[in-house]
Amino acid sequence: MPREASAKARYDGQENRRLVLEAALQVFSDLGFAGASTRVIAAAAGIEQGHLAYYFPSKLALWQQVIEAFARDGEAYLAEHLTDQALADPAATARAILPGYLRSFAANPRLTRLMLQEFSVLSPRHDWVVEHIGKPVWQRLSPLFRALAAGGHLGSAQPEIAYFSLIGAALITFGNPELVQALTGADTHGEAWIDQAIAHMLRPILPPS
Repeated sequence: MPREASAKARYDGQENRRLVLEAALQVFSDLGFAGASTRVIAAAAGIEQGHLAYYFPSKLALWQQVIEAFARDGEAYLAEHLTDQALADPAATARAILPGYLRSFAANPRLTRLMLQEFSVLSPRHDWVVEHIGKPVWQRLSPLFRALAAGGHLGSAQPEIAYFSLIGAALITFGNPELVQALTGADTHGEAWIDQAIAHMLRPILPPS
């Protein structure tokens, strides 16, 4: 009996942690770090505010865990698909891999908006995101962009310019789907719209063959 109770407690703890992370992502992306409070996050997660400290000792620790929990999918995707052998044909690799990576921005617009917020304001959190998220992704993709440049792609732009133009477009476009929809009436959550947006972002890097 005690063993069963212990297993249930571990399950509940993991579930509560998941609920807190999802609620925190929503609150941080809507209100920003300064505007978010642990009280609001706890309420959104459906737990007591005092219980929040059991999982996360501070708001900053919770914010970091939110980034870690939700931002690693894109890096894992690149690690799986971007191999040394793939660089033998960089144009084909870019066409095969980059749309899927950009789609990860559209798949989680709250995370994309949160990342856009932190990349845009100089702060210790900005430095943390750059070091733990931005640099690892660039390090994975820079060999591909350098190979594309060597092959005469990227529209004659330097690899860094092409890369940051692409990522910037994805952050702004997919991090603000409601804004784009309010301004234009476009169905920014529709698959066809997302596909067209990705194709447009990639066109300066890989013009249609």
